[in-house]
Amino acid sequence: MNDGQKWDLGRRTEKISTREYNVPTKDSVPPASFRRMGMWLLLASLGVLFGAILVGFLVLRGRADQWPPPGTPPMPGGLWISTALLVVLSIVLVLAGRATREGRESALNRMLSISVLLALAFLVAQISNWMRMAAFSVLPNENLLVWFFYALTILHAAHVLFGLIPLLLITVRARRGRYPVEEHESIHLVGMYWHFLLVTWIAILAVLRI
Repeated sequence: MNDGQKWDLGRRTEKISTREYNVPTKDSVPPASFRRMGMWLLLASLGVLFGAILVGFLVLRGRADQWPPPGTPPMPGGLWISTALLVVLSIVLVLAGRATREGRESALNRMLSISVLLALAFLVAQISNWMRMAAFSVLPNENLLVWFFYALTILHAAHVLFGLIPLLLITVRARRGRYPVEEHESIHLVGMYWHFLLVTWIAILAVLRI
């Protein structure tokens, strides 16, 4: 058997084994799977980032002689409003994904528009919370809890602002009829990101108010 025959036999064996055992090949894996994998990697890295900060906060708190530190102002009550906005936003995105799968274009457009408004309302609520905290005239370098309040909420708000970009993009594309029933992956991925922001926010709120 010459080299050409060996190569042809190897190719046939590979095709038979791949077909028989349903082994996925590079060409058979849909691009959506790679996008979803990329999203999971992004969320994992962000989880490590926020988790490290939260763990650092808990460690420093455990070493403190008194907690909360003397002169600590109360946490703004508007944090609960921010939480409610993110909860509703997450639910709306779930409904948007369902509308896409069911082919209800008008409902999809409505849900995505509402989600954009909720995201903007969350940022406005956070600005109000920062202003309320600043009204106590306690600088972050004077109080550890105040420092972590600003650090965690500003970092989270930055990721909310970043998440607005794809949210606005899919909203515009949906109004142009770019998401038929079989192409709802982008909406699902954006929803995953915002669900992560909700879970992260709940963890931040719990740590700040413990």
